[in-house]
Amino acid sequence: MLLYDTLSASKREFEPIDRRRIGMYVCGPTVYDYNHLGHARTYLSFDLLHRYLRFKGFEVNYVQNITDVGHLVGEREAGQDKIKQKAEQTGQSLTEIIEHFSEAHKKDLRLLNILMPSEMPAASAHIKDIISFIEGLIEKRVAYQTTEGNVYFAVSKKPDYGKLSRRGLTEILTGTRVEPAKDKRSPADFALWKAAPIGTKELTWESPWSRGFPGWHIECSAMSRKYLGDTFDIHGSAVEHVFPHHENEIAQSESLTDKPLANYWVHTGLLTINGQKMSKSLRNAVTVSDALKNYSANEIRLAFFQTHYRKPFDYTSQALAQGVSLRSKIFTSYSGSLPSESDKAIWDEIISALEDDLDSPRALAIWAAEGVNKLSRQDNDKLMAIFGLNYRHLEDDETASRLAKERDEARKKGDFLTADNRKAELSSKGFEVIDNEQGSVYVPR
Repeated sequence: MLLYDTLSASKREFEPIDRRRIGMYVCGPTVYDYNHLGHARTYLSFDLLHRYLRFKGFEVNYVQNITDVGHLVGEREAGQDKIKQKAEQTGQSLTEIIEHFSEAHKKDLRLLNILMPSEMPAASAHIKDIISFIEGLIEKRVAYQTTEGNVYFAVSKKPDYGKLSRRGLTEILTGTRVEPAKDKRSPADFALWKAAPIGTKELTWESPWSRGFPGWHIECSAMSRKYLGDTFDIHGSAVEHVFPHHENEIAQSESLTDKPLANYWVHTGLLTINGQKMSKSLRNAVTVSDALKNYSANEIRLAFFQTHYRKPFDYTSQALAQGVSLRSKIFTSYSGSLPSESDKAIWDEIISALEDDLDSPRALAIWAAEGVNKLSRQDNDKLMAIFGLNYRHLEDDETASRLAKERDEARKKGDFLTADNRKAELSSKGFEVIDNEQGSVYVPR
């Protein structure tokens, strides 16, 4: 299997550390708001990778963190924590915000039929691990404490800093958009621990340097090491995390362990909406729950997977309509009679596409064009599992089955008003009704 590695900027043959078990870490949400479809695209892309690795016979130890402290507004090193800001805006407690949006995130994963990660560690539950990690960096003289109780990573101590994002130190300094903290030795240095204002108790902890909280980047380094070891197979997230987040993770982890942090760095492309970046700050974000009011999880998945995970995806009504059309085409064919044996050439073509850096657009095009009717039900089921499609059988839903029977009887009697009413009810139950010369076909959305 070929997998594109951002660090080497090339497709590389995937060679796991363990022949049976894969370690994969994907950066999870900062739990101060609901997931929008930009977040969902990342989690869906790694769900496809997760499912395909399982199809290949691997056990996958998939870790996705929960950031519940240390992520400041505007990605700055000073200022207000995003969760604290949300609490002030809503009048809720910090605990209420964290618990509510953590559960909302998990609910979104389930609604999109995303396999749950093996571990979902919260940063606040790993402060001791984070402090120990920082102490190790200070001992190795790549981090320093200031008189203000802050701890910074000294970028100058990591000669290859910038290797993931291909940025030199001059470019990094030139691109700095915010005023650096005055106690840093260099504007490029980044925070490992920040001292909290005197008297602040919530989301702060005692440390050898001050009462404060960890920097955003150190959290992932500490938790990935705890759950996956010094070096693991795959580290991933969206492309906007290449710099500074993943660049800083590499600097911290490799400086402590003298080993590579991950063997493959995988990043998903940006999601835009009608050509503009989707973000909460631009007030154009479409939440997962809002999208699911109009489209099924199957349709959203297929819409996204028709664009390669590394390429930008523009969320438009036309793009989602393609997901609806593809779902209808695949499910309608699947609902009919299928051969007992698969056409090996077509099966091999589909798998070959997925082996080539998860080329889902090509795999889906082959499957939809001619594959469904030329593959056995068993092999179609394998593809359903790889793409995370949930085919609900009409007979498994008692109410939907009754409605379909009543509609068929009404059509035979020429009672088209009742037939249309039952069709609308079936649609609300998540079934598409397709009438043809042979009768009616009821396929799930």
